[in-house]
Amino acid sequence: MRLKDIQSGSGAVVEVFIDSNIFTYHLSGHSVFGEACRNFLKKVERGDYESYVNEVVLSEVSLNFIKSELFRLRGIKPQRVVREIKREPSRLLGLVNFDAVTKLFENLRVEVLPVGFKCEELARFIRDYSLLPNDAIHLATMKKYGIRNIATNDSDFERVGGIKVWRP
Repeated sequence: MRLKDIQSGSGAVVEVFIDSNIFTYHLSGHSVFGEACRNFLKKVERGDYESYVNEVVLSEVSLNFIKSELFRLRGIKPQRVVREIKREPSRLLGLVNFDAVTKLFENLRVEVLPVGFKCEELARFIRDYSLLPNDAIHLATMKKYGIRNIATNDSDFERVGGIKVWRP
């Protein structure tokens, strides 16, 4: 199902969890998915959806932004960014301007939900749905708060019953 097709039914506002790749495609101006994500986030900003993220999404968006900026400004390949920062932390000082990220989250009507789960639940989601740990945390957050829609380009969530996956 496509992001552009999410609609509120019977007057109720749709609740949707937004995965980090939606924000990343928007911030990077991705050539294929950027426009669809930008249009979706405009609807989020208008309040067309009750939208949620967790702290893990904020972390992922921040790291993806750092990778993108260091590649753009210094030519550091994304897969080498963490190693390079660990080797030379000063690469971050004054180089990466987070205004785009902070303004994005300030302007959007997105609630940051606290992550709260038991380790057994996380292990079960990893095992039952073959999810990576961060995706299992997203699923645990959705289950805890009863959110049944996810905006993502991650096909792994299609293995999870009881939720709708909306892709750019």
